[in-house]
Amino acid sequence: MEENEKNLTVRPPVVVILGHIDHGKTSLLTAIKDFRVLEKESGGITQHVGAYEIEHNGKKITFLDTPGHESFSAIRSRGARAADVAVLVIDAAEGVKKQTKEAIKHIKEAGVSLIVALNKIDKPEANPEMVKGQLNSEGIVVESLGGDVPSIEISAKTGKGVADLLGLIQLVAEMKELKTDLSLRPEGVIIESYLDNKRGPTSTAILEQGVLKKGDIVGTSSALGKVRSLKDFQGKELDEAYPSQPIVLVGFDKVPAVGEKFLSFETMEEAKANIKSVSKNTVFEPEEEGKPVLNIVLKADAVGSLEAIEEFFKTIPQEDVSLRVVKSEAGNVNESDVKLAKSTKSVIYAFRVRKDSIAEGLIERDKVKYFDFDLIYTLAQKTKELMERRVKKEKVRVDVGKMEVSIIFRTEKNRQIVGGLITEGLAERTAVLEIMRGGEKIGEGKIIEIQANKKNFESIKSGKECAILYQGQERIKEGDELVFFKYVED
Repeated sequence: MEENEKNLTVRPPVVVILGHIDHGKTSLLTAIKDFRVLEKESGGITQHVGAYEIEHNGKKITFLDTPGHESFSAIRSRGARAADVAVLVIDAAEGVKKQTKEAIKHIKEAGVSLIVALNKIDKPEANPEMVKGQLNSEGIVVESLGGDVPSIEISAKTGKGVADLLGLIQLVAEMKELKTDLSLRPEGVIIESYLDNKRGPTSTAILEQGVLKKGDIVGTSSALGKVRSLKDFQGKELDEAYPSQPIVLVGFDKVPAVGEKFLSFETMEEAKANIKSVSKNTVFEPEEEGKPVLNIVLKADAVGSLEAIEEFFKTIPQEDVSLRVVKSEAGNVNESDVKLAKSTKSVIYAFRVRKDSIAEGLIERDKVKYFDFDLIYTLAQKTKELMERRVKKEKVRVDVGKMEVSIIFRTEKNRQIVGGLITEGLAERTAVLEIMRGGEKIGEGKIIEIQANKKNFESIKSGKECAILYQGQERIKEGDELVFFKYVED
C-alpha cells in the first residue's frame, strides 16, 4: 500500500545524541527529561540501548540513547534510518576529540540533520569559538561562521540552553517536514534487543509508520512472532503504538539483530517467508598455519553491545595474532557456551551477563578461561593483553604439590636422596623442586627420580611417603618443605 497524501500526519522527530565520552551525552539526556533515568556513563556502552520520549511546547520528541557510535553505525548499515536529527555534544573547554571525529563520520554517512551542542559552557575555561574552528577543520561549518549547521551553547549541569536546544530540534524537524501514513501496514526498526530470562526475546523499537497493536504478527529478516506485550519506554502497557514512539516489544521467537526492520504481516506463513538465515557467529581472520589465534565465545547483555564489541575487535591489528569470534550471542553464559569454548580452545567473554550454575561448574572443572566485563575499555585492554600473550607464549607457574622432608638418605656433589611425606597434591618427576626453610626460599633444583618401595614412579600422590633423587646447588635438610611446580603456557 502506498502513502496517500490525505492520510499523512506529522510525526515527532527521532533524535540521537553522540559525542566523546565524558563530554556530557548522558548528562544532557538526564537534563532533558523531567526525571532521572540514566546514571553516569560507563565506558561508552549503556546496559540496554534506550529510547525516551519527552514533550516540549506541547510537541513530542523521541531521543535514542545509543551504546556508542558503533551501534549507531550498525543501525545505519542495515539501511534503517533510526534517527532524523543528530545532536553532537562537545565539551566547550576540551574541544574536538577522537570520538567526536568518529561521531562526525557516522553522522555524515547516515545523512541525518546535525545540530552542534557546545556543552559545559559554565566552565571558566570554555572556549566555544575555538571549538567552532576545530569543527571547521572537520568539514562542519556552523551558522555563526557562515555555514548551514546550527549550533547552541548549553550547560547540562545548570540547565542553561537546554530548552533552547529542544526548540532548535523542533525547528529542524519542521523544516524536514516529517510525516507518516497511519493507514499503512506497521513497520519500524529494532533499536536494541536482548534475551530476558522471564519474558524471552525483548526488543526496544521505534515505529516508523502505521499503528502497531498487541496481537499483531511481526517479523524481521531473522525473527518472527506475535506481539504478546507492548509497553512504552516507562514500562506502561499499551494497546497500540504510533510512529516515532519508542516501544518495548515482546513476542519474537528469537532475539532480532540491532538495526533490522520489522514489518507487520497478515499471517504467520507470510512472516515466515520474510525470514532469512542470519548467523551471529563471526570469523574475522582465517587461521593461518603457525600463526597464534585467540578464539572468543562472546556473550553480552544485548545485541547492541555485541555490535559495538565486534566493531572494536575489527579495529585490532592482527598481523601477529588472529582474532576469531566463534560465537556471539545475547544472554547469560550457559552449558553449551562452555562446551564450545572447551572444544575450540576459546576464552569466554561475559559482558554484563552472568553464568548459570551448570556453566560455573563446567568452567571450574574444565579450567576454561572466563572473563567478566562491565566496561568496554577493560574488555579492550584484556583482549590486547591476551593477544600479546599469544605472541610471547607467556608461561606461568603452577604449584602441583608439597612434601615434608623427614630424612636425608645420601648427600653427594650437587645431588641428594631425601625422603618424606607428600602433604599436598603430588610429587611429579617432571616438576621443578623448590626448597623452603622457615617460610623462605633456599633454592631450587631438578628431580631425577622418585621412588617408593624401591620402585620408580612418575608421580606420587598426597598421603604417601617416597624418596626423591634431587639435583641442585643447595643442600636439603630435615624439616624442610619441598614445593613441586611447573611452568605452563598461559
